[in-house]
Amino acid sequence: MLIEDFSMAFRQLRMKKARTFLILLGISIGVAAVVGVASLGEGIRVNAVEEIQRSHDLTLIEVSPGLSSGNLVLITEAKVDAIKDYGVAVSPYVSDAYVTTNKTYFEVIGISQDYLDVKGLEIDTGAVFEDGTRQMVLGSDIGEKFEKIEGAGIGDVIEAQYRSYGEDGRSVDKDTNFGLVGVLKPTGTDADDRVFIDINTALELDEKDVYDGITVKVDRSDQATAARAAIERLGLSCYSAQDEIDSVNKIMNGVTLVLAFFSGISLIVGGLMIINTMVVSVYERTREIGIAKATGASEFDVIRMFLSECIIIGIVGGILGDVLGILFSLMIDGVGKPILVAKLGISNFEHLTAINIEILVAGFLVSLIISVISGIYPAWRAAKLDPVRALRQL
Repeated sequence: MLIEDFSMAFRQLRMKKARTFLILLGISIGVAAVVGVASLGEGIRVNAVEEIQRSHDLTLIEVSPGLSSGNLVLITEAKVDAIKDYGVAVSPYVSDAYVTTNKTYFEVIGISQDYLDVKGLEIDTGAVFEDGTRQMVLGSDIGEKFEKIEGAGIGDVIEAQYRSYGEDGRSVDKDTNFGLVGVLKPTGTDADDRVFIDINTALELDEKDVYDGITVKVDRSDQATAARAAIERLGLSCYSAQDEIDSVNKIMNGVTLVLAFFSGISLIVGGLMIINTMVVSVYERTREIGIAKATGASEFDVIRMFLSECIIIGIVGGILGDVLGILFSLMIDGVGKPILVAKLGISNFEHLTAINIEILVAGFLVSLIISVISGIYPAWRAAKLDPVRALRQL
């Protein structure tokens, strides 16, 4: 039965070649617009994610104090020991703000020496501080700042002041000094503007026994999610580059959906063309419908006869739309990439657009759904025709 319905529908569409061509053109252009715009959004998303992956280490997890039931969860030595079960390297640190006698403010990070390896920090000039000493290593930017403002270089002593808080909560400004022993290579991160000292010295100066954060490194990036979940169960907060990737995915999925919606408005035109064509077809085939109903065809049989044509239109329109959409995305890529390179200097991407099977399937399904929905009303009108009145029309 279905084969006969589709065979009849195909013959009907062939009899109206010009009308069918215009309908298919309207549907396929609408689908092509949706596919092209969706591929542009997907391409931007993919490029953004790849840039994050290039510039961030996905095996690193930054841990900070958290909240549990409204209470602050501090990073104690016990927490550090517990976290060591989830990472190949666990490096706690403390941070504080200092100021030199020349009023140069700088952030000091108390770390163990393995922190440098975990973060990929390398010495450019000088050496690494020794454990238990008041020696410091500067980031590249703060090193230049100290050289210009303080006139300090390797081997000099930096006099600084920091603020300590007693048990009564009152603050006391204390003086200290550090020997400058090394400067790090530039990294392009916030490490360039920080000063690093031994973690035990930092804890001694701060007069505290808890840490401000931990850097955890896992063996592989696919282990980061499980490690992070385990750490968060300890009541601590976590951050990783995956957070940025997730944010980009959410934003670009929303942007792509909105762009595809507005570009898909052109599909409404195709849908209206289908409604118009099917309504006209009902009038043209009134006598045929009357004969079919008089010889025992049910209303459902008539509806199926018209919807078969719509399904064929939807299938062919979806396929053509996907093909045109691929060509459209290639055109966007060919034209848009040189413009970005010339105008914005952005060149660290291979393609501006990205097409995947999900986009093509979505374009095909949209075409099919629009076609079927558009044919429901004309098919219903045809099914409701009175066979007696229909047979009177010549």
